[in-house]
Amino acid sequence: MARDAPVDDADAPNGAPYGHIQVLGPAQRFIEAAAIAVVTSTGLYLVGSVYTDAYYGRMSIEVTSLDLSPPFITLQAAHALESLLEYPLALIFFYLLYRVLTSRIPRLRSWYDRARQRFGRLFLLIVNVVIVSPLVIAAIEAGINAGISSTSSVLSEVTGLMGSLGSLLLFYVIWLSFGPRQVIIAQIRQRKLIPIVLLSALYLLDALIATANGAAVDAELLLTGDADSSIEVVFTMTEGVRNTLPSSGLLLVTARNGNYYVVERQDSPPSGRPVAYVVPFDSVDSARTQRVNEANPQFEDLVDEIMDEFATPTAP
Repeated sequence: MARDAPVDDADAPNGAPYGHIQVLGPAQRFIEAAAIAVVTSTGLYLVGSVYTDAYYGRMSIEVTSLDLSPPFITLQAAHALESLLEYPLALIFFYLLYRVLTSRIPRLRSWYDRARQRFGRLFLLIVNVVIVSPLVIAAIEAGINAGISSTSSVLSEVTGLMGSLGSLLLFYVIWLSFGPRQVIIAQIRQRKLIPIVLLSALYLLDALIATANGAAVDAELLLTGDADSSIEVVFTMTEGVRNTLPSSGLLLVTARNGNYYVVERQDSPPSGRPVAYVVPFDSVDSARTQRVNEANPQFEDLVDEIMDEFATPTAP
C-alpha cells in the first residue's frame, strides 16, 4: 500500500506546526530565564531588606532614615549566603550521593526497590519526611523562638506564615506518600506547581528568619566592640553647639545623609535597648575615629604580597 509523502514544513498551510514549536522553544527558555532572574533578584532584595532592618533596628536606628539604595540593600544578602545555600546544597549533595552509590553498588538500588515494595506507603512517607524535615523543623523552631522572645511585627507575620506552610507541606507529603505513592523529588523534576511553591516559599521564609537572627548577632558584636568593623569615635563639637553626647564609649555605625549614626558601647551581653545618637555633620568640628580591635596582620601581609607581585617587573 502506497504511503503519502511527508509534508514539508514550508508547504504546510498557515505555517508548519513544527515551525511554531521551534520558535516557541527559545521563547519559552527566554521567558523561564527572565522569570528566574526576576524571582532571584526580588528574593535577594527581600533578604537584604530583612537583614538591614534587623541589623540597624537592633541598635535602635530606624533604617528608613538612612535612605539606603536598593543595590546596597541587595548586597546585604551576602551576609546570609551561607544560610541561603544550606538546604539546596544538602539536597543536591545527597541526591548526587544516592545516584553515585546506586550506580557503583547495584545492591543499594535493589535494596531500595525491595524496601519500597515491602513497606510501600510507609517507606515513601519516611523518605519524603526526611527530605522536607529541615524546613519543617526550622518552622517549628521559629515558632518556639517567637513565643519565647519578642520579635518585630514583620518577623511575627513571617513566623506565622512559616508555621502554616510547614503544616501544609507536612500534610502534602503524607498525601503524596499514601495517594500517588511518589517521592517529592520526582514531583519537582516533573515541575509540579504545588510542591515547588510550598518548598520555595518555606525555604525563603526560613532564610528570612535566619537572616534576621544573623543580623542581630552581627549588631551585637558591633555593640560590644567585638566586631572587626567596630570603630570608636570622639566628636569635637562646633563652637556654640550644645554637647549632649557622652565623652567616650561611642561606636560609629554609619555616616549617611549628613548625619553620623553612633551607638553607646555595651558590655556583653548587650542591652536589648541600646542608646543611639544622630549627630549632624554641621554640628561637628572634627571627629576622631580609631579601630577598637587590632587590624588583621595576615590580611595586610596578603595585600602587600599581592601588590608586590603587581609592582615587580617580569622579564619578557
